[in-house]
Amino acid sequence: MMASGPMMMTMTDAARVEIAENVRAALAEDQVLTPLQARSFVRSIQTSWRVDTLEWPAADSAETLSQAMRLIHAAQILGTLEGGSDSEAKLAYRRAGELFEWLARSDDELRNTIPLALFGAGAYQLGGLPAMATGLLRQTDYTDIGLQLFATFLSANFNVVVEKCAAFWDAHPQLTTREAGATYFADASAEDMSWLATVELVRCLGLASHSLRRGDDARFDAALSHLRRIEKFLVRAAPDDVAVLAFFLRSACERYGKSTIYGSMRALGALRPVNSNYLERFARVQYERGRGLLWSSQQQGIERLLNESSFALCTPTGSGKTMIANMAIVKELLLMAPNDGIAPLALYLVPSRALAGEVEAKLTSELGREFVVTGLYGGADWGITDAWLITNLPTVLIATVEKADALLRYVGPMLLARLRLLIVDEAHQVVVEGSVRDQENLANHSSRALRLENLVSKIIARKPDIVRIALTAVAGGAADPVARWIQSDAEAEAVGSYYRSTRQAVGIFEVRNNNRTPRLTLDMLNDRLLAVRGREEGLYISLRIPPMPQAPPRIRNSLNHNTQNALLWYALHLTDRRILISIPQSPEDTMRWFAEALSLDDWADAPRFTPPQDGDDAALFAEARVVCIDYCGEDSHEVKLLDHGIATNHGQMPQRLRRMMVALIERSICRITVATATLTEGVNLPFDIIFLPTLKRTRFIGRPRPRQEEIPLSTFEFRNLAGRAGRPGAANGMEGMILVAIPVGISTTAAGPRQTQINQMNACQREYDALLRRLTADAAGGGEHNSPLALLLQTLHDEASRLEGIDSDDDFLTWLEETAPLDVSPDAGTAQESGHAQLADTLDELDGLILSAIEEIRAIDGAEFSGDQAEGILASIWQRTFALVSSGLEDWMERAFVKRGRGVVETVYPDAAERKKLYSYGFTPQVGRRFDIVADTLLELLEDADAYGDLPDNERLAIFNGLGREVATDQGYGYLVRDSITSQNLFNNWRGVLGWWMKAAGAAGPQPDNLRDWQIFVADNFEFRLGVAVGAVVARRWTERSADPFEVPSLANWKDVTELPWFAFWAKELLRWGTLEPLVAFILSQGMARSRAEAEQLRPAFVDWLNQQPGLEEAGGDDLIDPNHYLEWARSRRPAAGPNRPVRRVDVNLTGTTGNRGTYAVLPILRDGRMVWLDPSGYEIAEGENADGFVEARPYAHDYELSTDDVTSRVRRTF
Repeated sequence: MMASGPMMMTMTDAARVEIAENVRAALAEDQVLTPLQARSFVRSIQTSWRVDTLEWPAADSAETLSQAMRLIHAAQILGTLEGGSDSEAKLAYRRAGELFEWLARSDDELRNTIPLALFGAGAYQLGGLPAMATGLLRQTDYTDIGLQLFATFLSANFNVVVEKCAAFWDAHPQLTTREAGATYFADASAEDMSWLATVELVRCLGLASHSLRRGDDARFDAALSHLRRIEKFLVRAAPDDVAVLAFFLRSACERYGKSTIYGSMRALGALRPVNSNYLERFARVQYERGRGLLWSSQQQGIERLLNESSFALCTPTGSGKTMIANMAIVKELLLMAPNDGIAPLALYLVPSRALAGEVEAKLTSELGREFVVTGLYGGADWGITDAWLITNLPTVLIATVEKADALLRYVGPMLLARLRLLIVDEAHQVVVEGSVRDQENLANHSSRALRLENLVSKIIARKPDIVRIALTAVAGGAADPVARWIQSDAEAEAVGSYYRSTRQAVGIFEVRNNNRTPRLTLDMLNDRLLAVRGREEGLYISLRIPPMPQAPPRIRNSLNHNTQNALLWYALHLTDRRILISIPQSPEDTMRWFAEALSLDDWADAPRFTPPQDGDDAALFAEARVVCIDYCGEDSHEVKLLDHGIATNHGQMPQRLRRMMVALIERSICRITVATATLTEGVNLPFDIIFLPTLKRTRFIGRPRPRQEEIPLSTFEFRNLAGRAGRPGAANGMEGMILVAIPVGISTTAAGPRQTQINQMNACQREYDALLRRLTADAAGGGEHNSPLALLLQTLHDEASRLEGIDSDDDFLTWLEETAPLDVSPDAGTAQESGHAQLADTLDELDGLILSAIEEIRAIDGAEFSGDQAEGILASIWQRTFALVSSGLEDWMERAFVKRGRGVVETVYPDAAERKKLYSYGFTPQVGRRFDIVADTLLELLEDADAYGDLPDNERLAIFNGLGREVATDQGYGYLVRDSITSQNLFNNWRGVLGWWMKAAGAAGPQPDNLRDWQIFVADNFEFRLGVAVGAVVARRWTERSADPFEVPSLANWKDVTELPWFAFWAKELLRWGTLEPLVAFILSQGMARSRAEAEQLRPAFVDWLNQQPGLEEAGGDDLIDPNHYLEWARSRRPAAGPNRPVRRVDVNLTGTTGNRGTYAVLPILRDGRMVWLDPSGYEIAEGENADGFVEARPYAHDYELSTDDVTSRVRRTF
C-alpha cells in the first residue's frame, strides 16, 4: 500500500515517521476541521436529513478522497514503524474514517467506483471506533454480493457473514470438494486469479466469523493466517482499492481476535472452573446479541474487574458500562460467592423507576435461569411476587435509592445477610453543587444525593467486604473522588476511557423569524470545542426547510411560544429523524401549544403522521391510545398529539401511560417526542436530535412555602440529556445532536413586547455561552465535588453559629450533643419558613440519618445502644462516607457527626422503643413524632376494612377519604399544596380529585388545560404522601409483630404476621394504579388488560373461577382480594405449553473426511432435498436427512457439531 520508487526506497524509517506526523497534523488535528472537511461534514448531514445541500464540485470529492488515502498511509507508518505513535495513528485512522463516511453519506459519485462506506468502516475499526463502523454500514446498501459480505464482516455481524458464506457455497457446490483448488487455474487468466482471491476470502471470513462466535481459537488463528497470505497476494497483484480493502479486512480480523469476549470469560472462569460451561455459553449469547467483541472502555473495566474487586467506571454514555455490571454480577454471585447455603444477592441501585425497568429487562435476558432478577420500584414494599426473598438462586435486586432504603427498614437483616455486590448506577448523583438550593433540599428532607450517600455508606460500613462498583458517564472532576468513596481507598482512581460509540454534538438551532429558514451551528463535539481551521466562525449548517407560517399575534407576542412552535414545525419536516423536544419546565403549556398549532389552517401542509396499520406496531399504538384515553381523557392534549404521532412524557404522568409512551418511542412508532428530563434519566431511547427550547428548568420547592423558581440546567443534567442522543444501534444517523433553540430576531410586530423580546433573545445567547464555558471546564476535570452530608454539617455549623452562646467549634459540638429540634424552634417538623425552623429541620434531617444507622444495626444484633456505642457506629460509617473525600471536608465534621449520635441516643430520643417505632415509619424523627399521633387511627382504618372485597365503590372510596382526612392537613407529612391558586383549589377539592383518580362513578374530571395540575396533585399527594403514610403504618405493624429479624415477608405469611386485612396490602397499589378494585390493579400490573375499564370486565371471570375452588363456593370479603387467589387465577389462564422442541441430533454419512479428528464444527446447506454439512471454511464434511426438522429456521444463528466414532456419525446442535 505504500508508494515506491528510488526516493522511498532510500528513505529512513525516521523520515517516514516525520512525514506521516506532518500529514496527520495537517489533516487530522483533533477537534479541528479544515474548511474543506467542514463543508464535507455539513454536506453529509444535509443529505442525511434530506434537505438541500451546499454546492460541491467534483474536485472537492477528489481532494477529500486523496486526504483520506494519505491519512491511511500515514496511519500505517505511525502504527508500525519505530518512533511512531499508536495514539497518532488512531487519530489519522479516525479522520480518514470520517472523510470516507462523509463522502458515503453524501451519496457522492465516487461511491460508484470506490466502496467508500467499507473504507470508512475499516478505518473506524482501526481507529478503535467499532460502533461507528457498524453505524456507517447500517446506513449503506450494497447490491454486489461480495461487497455485502465484506460489509457484514466489517460490521462484526458474524451470523450474517456465516449465512452469506453458506449461500456462496450453495451457489458453487463444486468449490466445496477437496479437489476444488485444481479448478482455479484452468486457463491461468487474470479472471482466474481474481476468482481465486474471492473464493479464498470467503473461506477465511466464513471460518473466522464462525470460529469467533464459538470461541475456537485454533481455527480462528488458521483463518487469520490464511487471510494474511491473501492480503500479501492482493497487495502485489490487485488494484490499489482492492489491496486497501484486503488490508482493512485483515486488520479488522486481527482486532476481533484481540477483543473477543471469550478471553475475558475464560479468565473469569479460572476463578471457579466448575462454572466454565456457563461462562462459555454467556460469551456465545453475547455474540448472538451483537456484543461479542469488547470495546476499549469495556476492556479497561474487565481488566480492573479481574484484578481488583471494587472500582468506579467513568466512561461516556454509550460506551458499554452495562456489560461490566453484568460480568461483575457473574463474577461475584456465581464464581466468588461462598458455598455457605445462603443465596448471594446483588443490589443494583438506579436513579429512576424507568431505568429500573430497563435494567431489569436487560439483565433478565442476559443472565439466564441461573439468576433471579427482579426490580422493585413503586407499589408495595416488596412487590406482588416475593420470589427473590425465598429463592436459593443468586439474585439481582434492582431498586431506586428510596426503595432500597425502605427494604432495609423492612427486611434489612435478611438483605444484608445475602448481600455480596453493590452496583451504583449514575453514581455521580452523590455530588451536590453546595448551593442555597441544595441547603433547602436538606431542610425539606428532599435531597436524593444525601439519601444515596447515606444508604451506600451504611451498607459499606456494615458489610465492608462486599464488592462495590460505581458506574457513571458524567462524573467529570468528581470521577476520582467517587472512586475513593466506593473503594474506601484514599489513593483510588476511576477507570476512565473517552471511548464513544457515536459522535455527540452540542450546538445552536437558530430560529430565524421573518420568513427565514433556520440554521444550526455545532460548537462542541464529544465534550470538546470544535473549530474550523482559519475561521473564527464555527461549523454551521443551513437547513433549506420551508419556514414556519407566520403565527397569529397572540403567539408571536410570546417569544417562547413562537420558538417552541417553530421547533415542532421543523421537527415535522425532518421526516426521517427521531426527535426529542425536551421541556425543562411547564410541559403542559408546550403540549397545549402544539395541539393548537397542529389545528391551524396554515399548518395543513405540514408532513402528516400515518398510524401503523397492522402487526405488532399497530397493536401497540392502539393499546397506547386506549391507555392515554383512560388516564387523560378523549379530549386531552396528550391524545390529540398522539393522533399526530407525537409521544408525550413527564414525571407526573401515570406510570402505566408513561411505559406505553416509552414503548412507542423505542419502536420508533412516534418519531417526535415531547417530554421532560424524567424520560431520559439513564434510559436508552432512539433519538437522533434533541431540541432544548430553554436552558432553565423549573425547580419546585416543597417547603416551607411551596413554590417554583427558575434555575439554570446544571452541566450534569445537560450531559445526561445529551447522552441520550445518538445511542448505538438506536439512532438513524452517525451523530447525536443536542441543539439549544435560540431565536435570531424577535417574533412580535407589536411595539409593546419588542424590548422584552430583545432582552430575552440576548439572555438566551448569554445562557448558552455560559453553558459552553461550564461544559469546557468540566471536561478539563478538577473543580469542587461537594458531599451532601458535608454540606448538611456545614449548614448546621454556619446557622447554629448565629445563635447566642455559640462562639467556637467546641460550643457548636456541645450544642449539637444536647439540642433537640424542638429546642431550636417549636415549628420543627412543620416546614415553616423562619430561619430557626429551617435550622431545626436541617438538624432533624441529620437525626434521621443517625437513627437509621443505629436501628439497622440494632435490628440485627438485638442489643440496645449506649452513647459510646452510638459514637463507635457512626465513626465507622463516617469512614465510608463521600464526605470524607469531598471538597468541603473540614476536621471538625467527623466529631460533629459522631457527637450527634451520642446526643440522639442519650438526650434527644433516649427511649429505645420510640427510636424503633420512629425508624419504622421512614420519616425523619421529628416528622415521625407528628405522624405517630395519627398512625394508630390510620391503622384502625386499615383493620376495619376487612370487608373491602364486598363493599360497593362509594364505600370503598369512603375508606380512602378517611385515610386521606388523617393525613391531608399536616404540614410535615401531609398533602403538598403548591404556591398557586390552582393548587389551593385542588387541595380544597382533594376528595373530588381522589374520586376522579380512583375512577369512582360520577366523579368529575379536569379540563384538558388543567389535566397536568390534577396529575401533579395526584402524584404528590395520593401516590406519594398518602401512599407513604399507609406504607409506614403497615411497615410498623410488620416490625412489631415479626419476632425474628431475619423473617421475610411473603404472600404466605404477610397476613398472619401483620394480622391486617388484604386491603392494607393493596392500598398503596390502588393509589398507584388509580382504581378502587384490587383485581384491576393486579391485572394491569401483569399486563393482562390495556385499561382500567378492560381490566374491570375480567372481574366476573375471576369470581366464577374463585367460586369453583374447593371451599370458596361462597367466597366474599378478603377472599375476593387475596393476591394468592389472583396469582392462581392468572396461572390458570396461561395457554398450555406448546409442542416439544425438535430433535437436537441426527445421524449423517461422512463424505469429505475420514473422521480422524473425532469432532468437527459444521454448518448446514440444503442441496437436492438432502442436508449437506460443511466445514466453516466451505468444504463438505458429511450429508444426511433433515430428520424431524432438525435444522430450523435461521440455522446460521445456531452452532452444530459433528462427532464420529467407529460406529456412528452424528450432528448435534450445541447452541
